[in-house]
Amino acid sequence: MKKILYLTLILVMATLSFTACGHDETTDVTTINKQTMLVFMPWSGTQSSRGLYDIFLQNLDSIEGAIKKDKGLSGRLVVFISKSASQSDLYEVTYSNGTIVHTPIKTYSGNTYTTAAGITEILNDVKSTAYALNYAMLIGCHGCGWTYKEDWTDYPYQAKRQAILPTDVTQAKTSPYANGTWGAYPTTRFFGSVSDANYGINITSLAEGIQNAGITMQFVLFDDCYMANIETAYELRNATNFLIGSTSEVMALGMPYQTIWSSLATATPSYANTVSAFYKFYSAYAYPYGALSAIDCRQVETLASIMKNINSRYTLADSLVDSLQVLDGFNTPLFYDLGDYADRLCQNTSLLSDFHSQLAKVVKSKANTDTLYSYLDPYSEPVYIKVKKYSGLTISDPSINPVAIKGRQKTAWWKATH
Repeated sequence: MKKILYLTLILVMATLSFTACGHDETTDVTTINKQTMLVFMPWSGTQSSRGLYDIFLQNLDSIEGAIKKDKGLSGRLVVFISKSASQSDLYEVTYSNGTIVHTPIKTYSGNTYTTAAGITEILNDVKSTAYALNYAMLIGCHGCGWTYKEDWTDYPYQAKRQAILPTDVTQAKTSPYANGTWGAYPTTRFFGSVSDANYGINITSLAEGIQNAGITMQFVLFDDCYMANIETAYELRNATNFLIGSTSEVMALGMPYQTIWSSLATATPSYANTVSAFYKFYSAYAYPYGALSAIDCRQVETLASIMKNINSRYTLADSLVDSLQVLDGFNTPLFYDLGDYADRLCQNTSLLSDFHSQLAKVVKSKANTDTLYSYLDPYSEPVYIKVKKYSGLTISDPSINPVAIKGRQKTAWWKATH
């Protein structure tokens, strides 16, 4: 009996000692910031054009309008925006008594934000300023999917000619581009200054930069064109839990932040509500074109294993390529619907069923208008894409576009599935 009492006493003392050493009694865990959102808006222009800068300012104004409507933030918000080709600012947005306050954090020179090291530096600065249990990233820029900027002859060649875009604030305010149109046609986020690869960011660099900061994002939302492709989702599988993006082009206005902000700026984001709000907004918009998907990047490894099995058995006949659902406006298509591609490629019913079951786990939510829109070249007419098949993800395996031929075998997705 004495031995039992002695052992019990020792256990109690050890427990008290552990508690005293392992927990700071002054720390209230309920006060720890649950989420920090980084809005990342790198330079989208050239040395002589402002790209999407003025539209980015409108987007930020919409976000701040949503914060005012909600009467505050549930977490913390930090913004990185490039004001020119060589200067960027990092600041925190807070709300106090009905007023939005910007608190400067850091100014950066040059364009290291295009590199993995530069992205890591920014994220480390965010962590040191606005530590959180979870981080999320909203990226506003141009997008060209998984493709490598160095593989483009021009980046990209259809949108090479935009020296005619406004170069100062006065021109920007009077330009039809300021309202998201060019002449008689609405513009997309792909139309702008994507011609200078010096300001492009490869997805591999983004993934490496996030991982080197020791972060797994809650989600990465791409307010960019052509980012909901399986190659990008697979590359980011260790950098983010979810990817929110479009298979196609995003109108110049971008995401409807006033309606989606409350679904995202929370420790428990609602991806279904985000996609639904996007669809509802663009269905009623003057230019009713849009597609958005929420992708669970934690599920793409299993999908890759199934696709590898399919690829080991089947090869798509050249005669079938032209019948695939195309979701871009390139002269030589780059982005084909993934589900439609698998349907044409796989001849085994059971294996195809496994593929679609897993694809449903990957694509958690998706929505698209019946017609999508592409405006890559201001000197030609837009392309209107009728959507008959839509799985929420694209793939470039069947593409004969030179950029796809140069780059796809370098992607982690290709290596995992071939």
